[in-house]
Amino acid sequence: MARISIVVFGTLVALLWLCAPAAAEETAGGSPNVAVSEADAAKAERFIRTKHDKVRQVLRKPDTPKRGEELTELLGEFLDYERLARLSLDKQWDKQTPRERERFVSLLRQLVERQYQRNMESTLDYKVTWVGTEPIETGVKVKSSARSVSKKRQPPVTIDYSMSPAGEEWKVFDIFTDDVSLVKNYKRQFRRVIADEGWQGLIGRMEKKLKAEDELL
Repeated sequence: MARISIVVFGTLVALLWLCAPAAAEETAGGSPNVAVSEADAAKAERFIRTKHDKVRQVLRKPDTPKRGEELTELLGEFLDYERLARLSLDKQWDKQTPRERERFVSLLRQLVERQYQRNMESTLDYKVTWVGTEPIETGVKVKSSARSVSKKRQPPVTIDYSMSPAGEEWKVFDIFTDDVSLVKNYKRQFRRVIADEGWQGLIGRMEKKLKAEDELL
């Protein structure tokens, strides 16, 4: 787990609480089957590669409010926060009101965005190699491998993006780091907290996490 925690999205599995990692699983559900041709799979790979490179370019700029705005806009262009939230909550999603769902998506977006930024900043010296695609039930999985340039003996880490077409572009709805699904980890954590503390307990934890980070800024 130590290696997972130092790459893009790696520490998101411990974003809110320290929990045991989930077993590697494929994200399922949330969308009807989508047949993706080889040409479309290539488009998906080009799309995420371009967005990934742009994020790295933005993060190499001075840390200013403008950079933060650029990053927020850029991440929103390829991360499907609502679908990530829906898949992570699973059956609990349908039990919440539209207002509760909106609040949850907003909190999750802020937490994901902040953790993504920290992880990307800490791995700007990693060399990313894109290693192909494979079809999945709801679109395509784009595969990559990241290796530290400064610590060459450190084994590479696999980072795979589950994507679905969204109009002329694509959206990422799950990320696998060394075959561990972000959505599956979230689902397990959220289910546990809701069972112990209820919906408001989950929202309270998320708000507390954001407030603690704000105090450190």
